[in-house]
Amino acid sequence: MAKLSKRDKSKGIQVGGRPIPFARDSSHFVHVENSLAAVLHEIKAIPGLRSTILWVSCRLNRSGTGNIPVFAGWVESIEARNTRIRRGFPYAPIQIRFGDTHTSALYLECLKQPPRQVVRRTWKTDKADSTSQRLGENFYGETHRRSMAIRINNCSVGTLNAAFLGNPAAKDTKIEKILFDWAQSSKSDLVNYIKDKLHYSEYSTKP
Repeated sequence: MAKLSKRDKSKGIQVGGRPIPFARDSSHFVHVENSLAAVLHEIKAIPGLRSTILWVSCRLNRSGTGNIPVFAGWVESIEARNTRIRRGFPYAPIQIRFGDTHTSALYLECLKQPPRQVVRRTWKTDKADSTSQRLGENFYGETHRRSMAIRINNCSVGTLNAAFLGNPAAKDTKIEKILFDWAQSSKSDLVNYIKDKLHYSEYSTKP
């Protein structure tokens, strides 16, 4: 059974830093967005990747909650943006979902995973939550997704997500390494920024 860390129990949020959610016009949003853009660029540059990387997003636990998600960033590729506009959706997902606290089964599943574990979705066979807006499918025709928990102090604090048009399974090893490097490595700019600058909330699966 999941529990809040002692710091969450006693103080509600981590000492120091900005509470989550933060404003979209803040430096925190810019730093998260820059990390997501770097993840998208690295995945897109994988040699021989035949599927199209559509977007990369980040959700973080709302301060003091342990597992209530907040959309903190969403970066789309140029190809995805062109597809979205062509399909008649003028507003990017970040304009629609930023600060959204919708809890999904996928988010909770990611939080519960052990280190380095990727959660995969194939939308032809997997079903999104009935309450999901399904922006990836509606805006871009998204077919596959790869998600990994963002981890600090051996606890999950959010998720890093990458969406694709076409099955990326042939390059999963490289995709998973990139997600790990950004979501769980102690050298990750994203991990260290969350740890040093934000009131992150820890979700622990330890008894």
